Amino acid sequence: MYRYQILNGSEMYDADQFAQTAALVFDMPIVIAALNERYRSWYHCVQGVAPADFDRLQTFCAHAHLSDTPFIVRDVRDDSFFSGEQAVIRSPHVAFFAGAPLRDPEGKRFGTLCLADRVARDFTAGDQTLLESFAELVSQDICLRSAGRYAVRDLIDSEQDKCTLFDMAMTDPLTKTLNRRAFYQFAEREVMRSRRHGLELSALMLDIDHFKQVNDIHGHAVGDAVLKGMIRTISENIRDEDLLGRLGGEEFAIVLPETCTSKAAVLADRLRKAVKRQSFPSPHGAFNISISIGISNPGYDDIDIGPALERADKAVYQAKRDGRDRVNVAPYKVIRPALDPSENWVLRGAAAV
Repeated sequence: MYRYQILNGSEMYDADQFAQTAALVFDMPIVIAALNERYRSWYHCVQGVAPADFDRLQTFCAHAHLSDTPFIVRDVRDDSFFSGEQAVIRSPHVAFFAGAPLRDPEGKRFGTLCLADRVARDFTAGDQTLLESFAELVSQDICLRSAGRYAVRDLIDSEQDKCTLFDMAMTDPLTKTLNRRAFYQFAEREVMRSRRHGLELSALMLDIDHFKQVNDIHGHAVGDAVLKGMIRTISENIRDEDLLGRLGGEEFAIVLPETCTSKAAVLADRLRKAVKRQSFPSPHGAFNISISIGISNPGYDDIDIGPALERADKAVYQAKRDGRDRVNVAPYKVIRPALDPSENWVLRGAAAV
């Protein structure tokens, strides 16, 4: 996104023509291109979906972005993962989804071309090939027009320098996760979005058990390798839209948008088991680690993510008191409906684990 300077709608003045053509070719009411720029998504090439519904399609688009071939969900009612998504139960009421990644000339993915319908339908092998071809055309149009307008190739070094500075300001230098300041900044946006759309949101705090002993026995270099290896495992098991940050030492936090505490607990236990399976080399012999995880969610009186993380942190310490290497869920907080109906908050029912 930085390389191709695609950061606002004016840079794609005729992109909706692609959406209109795709809608006719595939006989599809909803067409959208989701362009990914680090921790944000930009939506262009739109047909048949209101701006207020863009974020609800994010989970579908994220899965398509990670797939090497077209990602197809022919009937969400038969898919337990997607059947509860906000895009399904609320507007735009998705019943069918197909998406293919957008790639630059070097093969790097920068977005997804997505098709959706409000009724389940088939999608043949020929349709998938056509979708891939259409995604390639959209990718070429974006890259070629941007390259011509901004002489991108002459500016790549400069843009990479800007990206490096951005990363230095926003990420932890050792683990490459969000640093404390950036994590709180992006997490606050997710809290606001969850309230605006009446969505669930869960916050996780995790801490490495007996990490001081790791440093004392194996040395700080091995301790650093443990942190990096653990984060690599965690990153492989969470979604692109999830926020992962290092708050200090061996203390990390995760924000899971559109995720209730019961689903968060399932994910947390999967993370716990995955980390425990890791083996770390050391001059004193290979060893394993364990982590304790606490889970909470923002309540109606929480103005930011801070109180939820504090409750999750207390849940971590309870997990440690209970023997470590376990997941503990704090009492569920209820999101109050907004006094202003335009904010579209809803009262969420309890989902205790």
